[in-house]
Parts: sequence; structure tokens; C-alpha cells
Amino acid sequence: MIGLAGFLHDIGKFRQRTGRTIDENNLHLYAPSHKSYYSHIHAAHTAKALEEMGIRDYELINLAAKHHLQNLESDEEVIQIADRYASSLDRKESNEVFGKNQFITSAIETPFSYVYIDKKPKKYYYPLQKLEGNLEIDDKKEINSKDKYEKLYKEFLEEVKKEKLTFENLEDYLKIKSIYEKFTTFIPSSTYKTYPDVSLYDHSLATAAIAVAVKNGNKEEFSLIQGDFTSIQSFIFSKRGESNRHLAKILRAKSLFVNIATEIVALRIVKELNLSVFNIVMNAGGKFTILSHKLNKDDKEKLKKIKEWVNNEFMEVNFLSTKFVIKSIDFEADKFRLGNFSHIYKNLADEFEKEKLRFVPEYNQFEDYLEKAKEGVCEVCGIVPSKGICKFCKKFEKLGSKLVKNKFVNFNLDSLFSIDISNNHTELYYGFNSHPVKRVANVVPVFNKDDLESKKYSLIDEKVEAKEGFVKSFYHIAVDGLIEENSDFYGRKYLAVLKADVDNLGKIFICGFRGEETFSRILYLSRMIDYFFTTILMDYVKNKNIYTVFAGGDDLFLIGHYEDIVDVYEFVIKKFKDYTKNDDFHLSASIKLFRPNVPVHLVAEFAEEELDKAKNSGKDSVSVFDVVYKNSEFLEFLEFREFFEELYEKLKEVNSGSSFMYRFYDFIEMAYNLKKGGDPLKNSRWVYLMRYLIEKNFEIKNNNKHAKTKEEIKKMLYLLKAMIEKDDIKLILPLNMFMYSIRKY
Repeated sequence: MIGLAGFLHDIGKFRQRTGRTIDENNLHLYAPSHKSYYSHIHAAHTAKALEEMGIRDYELINLAAKHHLQNLESDEEVIQIADRYASSLDRKESNEVFGKNQFITSAIETPFSYVYIDKKPKKYYYPLQKLEGNLEIDDKKEINSKDKYEKLYKEFLEEVKKEKLTFENLEDYLKIKSIYEKFTTFIPSSTYKTYPDVSLYDHSLATAAIAVAVKNGNKEEFSLIQGDFTSIQSFIFSKRGESNRHLAKILRAKSLFVNIATEIVALRIVKELNLSVFNIVMNAGGKFTILSHKLNKDDKEKLKKIKEWVNNEFMEVNFLSTKFVIKSIDFEADKFRLGNFSHIYKNLADEFEKEKLRFVPEYNQFEDYLEKAKEGVCEVCGIVPSKGICKFCKKFEKLGSKLVKNKFVNFNLDSLFSIDISNNHTELYYGFNSHPVKRVANVVPVFNKDDLESKKYSLIDEKVEAKEGFVKSFYHIAVDGLIEENSDFYGRKYLAVLKADVDNLGKIFICGFRGEETFSRILYLSRMIDYFFTTILMDYVKNKNIYTVFAGGDDLFLIGHYEDIVDVYEFVIKKFKDYTKNDDFHLSASIKLFRPNVPVHLVAEFAEEELDKAKNSGKDSVSVFDVVYKNSEFLEFLEFREFFEELYEKLKEVNSGSSFMYRFYDFIEMAYNLKKGGDPLKNSRWVYLMRYLIEKNFEIKNNNKHAKTKEEIKKMLYLLKAMIEKDDIKLILPLNMFMYSIRKY
């Protein structure tokens, strides 16, 4: 109960800003009384709001609403202490002049407005809105109103009442956490003489977590616990799967499994340590952070057993080529003060990385392995001893199929392999007994009725089943990208992987707050980065031929037709820049093309190497066609595709065409090799060869009906020559994208 009371203690701020009245009795019971007025009136609104939510537990109401009164004792005092810690943790005083209704009209500052490494960004704000879909961002601070709050508050009450919460089971706690996040992320926690830069949700979550920790231990000592899987890529991508027929389903199911398994472990920990779901303060990208009381000897033994349980289950799947790491660090209450928390965050990150590298001698993962593997190993994962497909890959294939038609993920806390799928909601969520908890990035292309009539699928040599509503195979996606024209097909049956992550994120979290970091600000920033990948990007991707292998935290791995992949990364660059409005937030990526029959795990390894190449080239870059571009260059050179298209159309008018344009590859390569110190006698010839080619083929004679077109072509070719001299190999991107599209299949 104390966690729930801490979580809902400031919900009165939501109600108060609607302009709804509060009766004298509630003011007398919950608001501190002075000679001629009441202060902290939001506490009285908290009591009323809980009643309007349908809560009739007056012990809970009193516990949540009395946190500003004097001489409190027992659990009521614990909530008060937690609120004070959370307030000093997330509030910075402001010297601005405040108007009468400023606490209502102020919008919350985006986390990207006050976090930076080099250049201080301009301030931007989120108007009052729900955390769903694309988000509104404004440069005006005073943009909220009572009417907006009232509309949002009504919707909040409707959604809460629809769930009929009793808080007698874990599901209800998970649901209120999810609903509260949706409706209070863009409500400023405090606007009176403080900057509106922390959300009501993050302040409430911090208060709840601290309250439970203080209740379990004391008000001076705490611990942070972090959990994460190592070597996720080696788990998701098989080492020797020889066929990609079922791999698309299995990849997505494994990615989902990692996220759900992380959720299960986090919930198992808070249950074993007598904590609450509110103590899971971060959970994104397959990693969680839990705020706890200072762990004693028994607590650490429980953590050890949980880690053994997880790794024992994983040992059956891939013999601990992937393992789960759990690490904790202790700290004192003074670290909650403004500017003190980065040390804890950095120390935990350092200790966690050390723990990842520690050898675990207690696991004998190869015992009897060779004997068991004599009759063969799984055809898909290539690890588990099995004839044909192992039971785990069969389960993942089944889950991958269900993900298309079923939207809920159900699980229990007894086994990682309890995960199953049901269909009780319009969107895909993590779930506990079919109740929504958290949105999952798991977009997948499926066959519709029109697809089944496509002539393109006759070009697939492999026998792969196609039915309405079924998941598209990699082979189908590869031919979907072809263009049909006059019964012919043009383009290439290429897929591509996109692997990307946010640059310098560790540095941003540790140094970017510039001495003003707090736990709540860290939570706020982490959630908003994760939201970009799990929601905004997925809303765009769902209309593409794209498989989401994983997207969340700050990581992204997509597979799709290469045209769609290039288009999606173009969107990511532009949208992430617009979303953060901060030059210190950017991504590095790799785009690697491959044929649908190539084992995906090999492509994943190559993509990882190319991503490293992009990051080593100064970051804010992408490697595509084995060439590294700054993201700004990537956008610039993509536009040159139109130049090649226009040139090609003009060449066709004079009975020339693609054969002529293939010569550009030679000139680009020679110019590039010359700059890189190649043989000058051999490579410098490109200038003269190109000039000769232009003048010979497009000589303008008297009465030539193509004279005007030839003159235009010559101008374009000499412009291209200047471009090659300046940019050489960078022109491969637009040239390939165009030349691939006109190739007759």
C-alpha cells in the first residue's frame, strides 16, 4: 500500500489545475492551515481525486494525502520523507517572475532542452497531451489551460474506472503505472518558484520507490540494482541457421522474449525483496534499474539465486553464450540532492561492465554436450542438441506466428518460458494475465488480399507459403520492392539490415546535466529516448515492408527491403533531430544489403562491423554500400538520385541509357583511388576519359533534332564531372539507388 500511496500522493496537482473546487472538509483534513489561508491545497485535491477514481480505501487516501501535514508518524511520515527526497532530487529553484495562474499555464520543458555536451540548446516545451503517437512540441512556455487539464483529467478518470482497479493483485499495480504514465508525463511536477522540467509521473515514481525503500530499511541508506542480458545479438541471431524460411518469425520472437524476460526478472526481484512495481524505475531496451533499500546479506543471497535461476534457464537455450547480469551499488540519502546523482549512475555503470566480464565458474555448460550432440544440433540455432528443430526454436517460431494476429503477451514469474500470446487489445503490449502494461516495438509485414494476387511472387524460387494475415517471408519482402511496368519487373531482390544507436549516450547521462542531474531527470530523459524508438518510429515503420528485430532504449535493428530501409533511416535522421531539437543528440548506423537466402547472423555481424566504422569516423554517421557518410551528407547525397534519374531520361532520348551510365562507376573509383594515393598514371586518366566520352557522344551537328537535349546532357555531365572531383566515392549512394531501380529483372 505504501508504494501505491507514494505513487498517487500528488495526483491532486492534476485535479487542482482543472479548476475543480474542493470542499472545506478536505482542506481541513489534508491541507496545512495558517491564520488566513491553507497551503499545499493540492493535497486536499489528492484525496478527492482518489475518490473520483473509485478508490474507497480511506487508509490509502489518508496515507497519500497527508504528506504536507506536521507531526506525522509511521507510514504517513515515510511518504513525507520520500516526497521531500524526491523533491530535492528533482527541483531547481527559478528566479523568474511568476504570474497568478502560472502553475496552471506552464508547460513542461523537454529533457533535451537542458541536457547537452557542447552547445546549450534552445528551450522547448511539451503542451499538455497524452503520451501516445506523435508529440506536440512548442517553444512557448505558457501554453496550458484549465480547459486542457479538465479534458485530460476526464479521460484519465474514464480509463481508470474502466479497469475497475481493486489493487488486490499485481496486474492492477502494473495497469495504474501504465495509465498514470500515459496521462501525467506532460504535467509539470512543480511550477511554483521552480523550473517546470520534471514530469508528475517521474516525481511520483521516484516518491513511491523511495517510500518503499525507506519502509523496508531506513531513511539514510539505499541501493540501486541493475539487470541486463549480455551478448543479446548472439542469442537473437543463430550461429549456423542454414535457412531463412522461418527465421523472420524466430528473430522477432527472440527479440520479444529478451524484453519480456527482462520484465519477468525485474518483477521477480521486487517480489523477492518485498519491493513494489514502482521500484522498477527504468526498464527499456532490455535493461532495468531498481531503487531499493540498502541490501543486506539475505537480500544479496536472494539476488544471487535469481541470477542463477535465469542463467540456468538460459543454459538450456544457448549454453550461456548469453547470460544475465545483476549488479547492485549502495549509496546514502545525500546523493538525492541536486547534482549528486551522476556519481552513483557512473559507478553503477562501471561496476556493471566489470560484472559482465567476470568468469562464472559455477556453470558447467558443456557437461555431456558432445555426447548429446552426436545425433545433430538444431537446424535453426545450431546450438541445442536436437534432431531437426529444437523445442526452443519451435516455441519461438510459434510465438513469432502468434505475434501477427494476437496482441497481448502473457507471462508468469515462475519461468522465462511461460511467455504466451493472446488477443485482448488493439495494440501489442507486455501483459500480465492479459492486462496492458507497456508498449512493445514489434512491427511486422503481413500478407493482405491484394498481395496474394501479385505476379511478383512468381519470381520466388523457394517454396514459401503465402496466406492472408500470415507473416511475409524475407523472400516475399525482397520481391515486393520490385517495380512492375508493362508486365516486366525492375529493381533488385535485395534486403538490408539497419543497425543504429544513439551516440555518446553514456557521456550525455553522466555529464550532460552539467551538475544539475537528478534521478527524476535521468528517468525522464531515458523514457523519452525510448519512446522515440518504440512508438514514433514504429508508427512510421508499420506501413513499410520492415521487420522490427528490436527497437527500444537507444538501439535499433530492422530488416526490410533495401529501399524501405534507406527511407526509414532518412526518416530517423530527420525525425530524431526534430524530436530532440538538440545538436548533441544524433545516431550512428550501418545499412548492409544482402540476398534473402544469406544467413542473417552473418549480415548482423557485418552490420556491426560497419556500425563500428561509422562511429570511428566521428559518429553522427552511417555506413552504406561500404562508404561512411555523415548523416547530413547521407541526406544530401540521397537527393542526387533525382539528378541521375533526370540524366537517364535525357540519355534515353538520344538512344543512350544505362550502359553509358555504368561508366560513371569507373570514373568514381578512379577519382577515389587517386585521392587515396593510388597509381597516378592509371587513375588520373579518368578526367580525360570522361571529357572524351562527353564530347564524342554528344557532339552537336547542324540540323540535329536532338541538339537541345545533347546540350542539356553535356551540361549535366560536366556538372557530374565536377561532383566526382569533389565527392568521388560519396556518389555511390545516389548512383546505386538509381541504377538498382532501373535494372530489368
